[in-house]
Amino acid sequence: MSENEKIKITWHGHACFTIEYGGYSIVTDPFTGVPGYPELHLTADQVFCSHEHGDHNYVQAVELTGAGKKSPFKVTEIECFHDDKQGALRGKCVIRIFEAGGLRVGHLADLGEMPDKELVEKLSGLDCALIPVGGYYTIDGSQAYKVMEEIDPKVTVPMHYRSGRLGYSEISGSDVFLSLVKDRPVVKTGGTFEIGGNDRCVIVPAVEGLANEF
Repeated sequence: MSENEKIKITWHGHACFTIEYGGYSIVTDPFTGVPGYPELHLTADQVFCSHEHGDHNYVQAVELTGAGKKSPFKVTEIECFHDDKQGALRGKCVIRIFEAGGLRVGHLADLGEMPDKELVEKLSGLDCALIPVGGYYTIDGSQAYKVMEEIDPKVTVPMHYRSGRLGYSEISGSDVFLSLVKDRPVVKTGGTFEIGGNDRCVIVPAVEGLANEF
């Protein structure tokens, strides 16, 4: 099994991840000012932000390598609303699907509405879905479960929730979501894991960085 057959994903908290494949790394939604978290100091080849809120667009936290490497990722962008009022409260944000080596990882941004049939079709067949579950600013745990049921990813990772001292006080924890998923494949904690390999769905959790705090 070649390392290039797998995508490595590291959660840094909130909605920020590093996604790596074939020696190329992407950071999505770097944050600043999220209660409880230390300031981020990351390195990557490329950075993406789902929208222009400070807890998702702090690109100053990411040092770009400047190596001029060609990205192996195909990136598909899909607009969604940040609330259930057609964007009247918080505007729009961008869902991104990162695809490499036949594997598809979807970062669902600050999705604040239940997806319509068209969006469900675009998100179907993901190998890994990174889904907000905390509510208030995004869909909540029960809504996230329904989204997961509809798009049916191989692996789901809850994000954008509060855990102890970490995260905004307005948002909830991941308990409701996790209580519903039962035996579905879900990465429940922070740290690093991989998807891919010969069976196309390898989960390799590792205790790294903030993993023990989630």
